[in-house]
Order: sequence, then C-alpha cells, then structure tokens
Amino acid sequence: MFVFGGLVCLQAFGQSQPLISGEYAETRSNEVYTCACLFSSEQALGGREAFLAWDIQTGEAGGTSLAGLKAVAVVVGTDNLGLPDSGRRSILYLDSAATPGQQQALRDVLSRNYGQVLGEVIAVHAVPVLFEKDDGQTRIRAGDVVNVVIRGAKLPQDAHRGSFRWYEPFISIQTPVLSTTLYSRFWGPDFNHKWWTSEPAVAAYTGNFALPR
Repeated sequence: MFVFGGLVCLQAFGQSQPLISGEYAETRSNEVYTCACLFSSEQALGGREAFLAWDIQTGEAGGTSLAGLKAVAVVVGTDNLGLPDSGRRSILYLDSAATPGQQQALRDVLSRNYGQVLGEVIAVHAVPVLFEKDDGQTRIRAGDVVNVVIRGAKLPQDAHRGSFRWYEPFISIQTPVLSTTLYSRFWGPDFNHKWWTSEPAVAAYTGNFALPR
C-alpha cells in the first residue's frame, strides 16, 4: 500500500504559542480511503478538484488580528492533486467580514504557508464565508459558489470492501479525522469549470491547524 503524503509540512506542532491556529477541513474529487481498483482509476482520471477551508480561532499576522476570520480555497489541477507534480490553480474566498487590512494579511498567510498546495492564485474574492459544525457535520460555504457538507467517516459502512487510506491531508493538521463528503458544489465562473456531487464518499479530512511563531 502506498500513502501519498500531504504536500506541505510547514507546521511544527508541539511548540508553544502558535501564531495562528484554528479548525481546518478539506475535500477532494476522489476518495482518499478506498479499494485499489477505484484508487487506480481515480488517480488516472479524477481527483483534480479540491476545497480547503480554514476557521481561524486565534492569532495575528504582522500585528493584524486574524481571530474569527474564515477562508476557503478552491483548487484545480492539471492532474490528480495527490501527485506532487500536478500543475494547479486556485481561487481564494476571504471573509467579507474582515477589513481590507485583515483580508490582505489573511491572503499573505495562506499564500506564504500553503503556496505549494494552492499553486497559482488566479483570483481572490471577498464573500461571506461559513465554517460551522453542527449535529456531527461540518458545513462550509463561500458566497453562493461553494457549498460543502462533511461528517466523520463511518467505517466500514462508508467505504468499499478492501479499502486502504491512499492519501494524507494536503496540509499538516493535528489528529486528522478521516471524513465522508456528503455534498460538494462549485458554481463559480473563474475556472470555466463547475462541478457538484451528492454521492457520499470518503474524500475528506477535518482537524486543527497551527502555524508556529
């Protein structure tokens, strides 16, 4: 079994006084925990789209508070995003509740720490961003173009028989929780490419992130 590791390992946990920390969720258009047959087909033909979301609970950047802000990245690759050489472009959706200074600081933090995952950022939009947990589900929205619903994976019933975990999260997170995507939808104009799925799939992770000083 081969496990494709996260592309960015900048976070070093265990250090005191993290500069920025909070909750994180991601989902992609291929299953991360599945059988070998489906893994092979999806690696070749799928997995080129992903959503990454941050709910910042504490921290600052350059003296600008980021606590309470949220952000979503939509990433599209030329190949499966689990492959390190896949070219990729992304759109950032930043919390419209933030001031212009906070939005710039948030953009800088994400680009600096997760640039390899995001690739070329082709657009940045300030929109209302929702990141909430309720009744065992994580719900993520960015304006009217991103809608994602995730819950913790229920194994083995959510997975195919003979499943393995093939992919790690895109970024380093504390205690990653393997999760099932119940619904995901992107309806924005920037990629000239829209997609949605309502078929449950073990295609997601949730957890906590921390960027140390």
